[in-house]
Amino acid sequence: MTSESRSAAGIRYWTAGRGRRDTFLLVHGWCCDHEFLAPVARHLADRRSARVISVDMPGHGESPPPPDGYGVDQMAGRLRAFAAALDLRRVTAVGHSLGGVWSLATAAGARDRFTGLVMLDSAVAGPPGAAEAVNGVAESLRDDTSGQAREAIVRSYFLPRSDPRLVRRVVTAMSKPSTQVAYEPIAGLAAYVTADGDAADLARWDRPSCYVGSNAPFADYARLAQLAPQADIGQTVGSGHFVQLEVPDQVNAMIDRYLELTDGDD
Repeated sequence: MTSESRSAAGIRYWTAGRGRRDTFLLVHGWCCDHEFLAPVARHLADRRSARVISVDMPGHGESPPPPDGYGVDQMAGRLRAFAAALDLRRVTAVGHSLGGVWSLATAAGARDRFTGLVMLDSAVAGPPGAAEAVNGVAESLRDDTSGQAREAIVRSYFLPRSDPRLVRRVVTAMSKPSTQVAYEPIAGLAAYVTADGDAADLARWDRPSCYVGSNAPFADYARLAQLAPQADIGQTVGSGHFVQLEVPDQVNAMIDRYLELTDGDD
């Protein structure tokens, strides 16, 4: 059963599951909210030893804007403050898209609290030209007051054969945040990737991790394996970017296997 929303360190959150041995922290991506990870939350809450915490990141959903901006380091700092406020231990972060980047930066800087990391089609270890591509996306969003550029980007994340009802639902939900919230987190990601912050954090996070990609993953798997040789890398079949919504059974099975392989790891 999912709780009513609560707040800690400026972040609204919801809990599910009754276990206390392990905690899963679910982190949504760009222009989304905690509902985007609901299929994963329901699945993990069925694990008897697990507690699942789903958050609305600062400036998203029901959470107020962050006091220090939307850069990757700032958003990761908010998540670390949240984990400290609730005194969370043995945490596995599960992040989708930009949420996976925020989760990586968070876990890499708080190894005393985080023991696991799952990234769902996140923009880490990108191929050559990835930084320029993210910069281009950020520039297209800077003055996108009409929302046309944002909608085009979101629609491009789906396959031609994706369920049109899901596409409409996601496009509608992701149109709600302001132009500022659409632009600044992507600008923060562009700065992070350009400075090889993802490579640095992948090197700092020397514990097992799991990466689950879409039909056209953001990560270069060969580069990811080089930067994070301890990572388990999987790819879904027949899914666009929102893997946890399009093929939840595939995603949940890969998360389960990762947890089986890392059970008992510190």
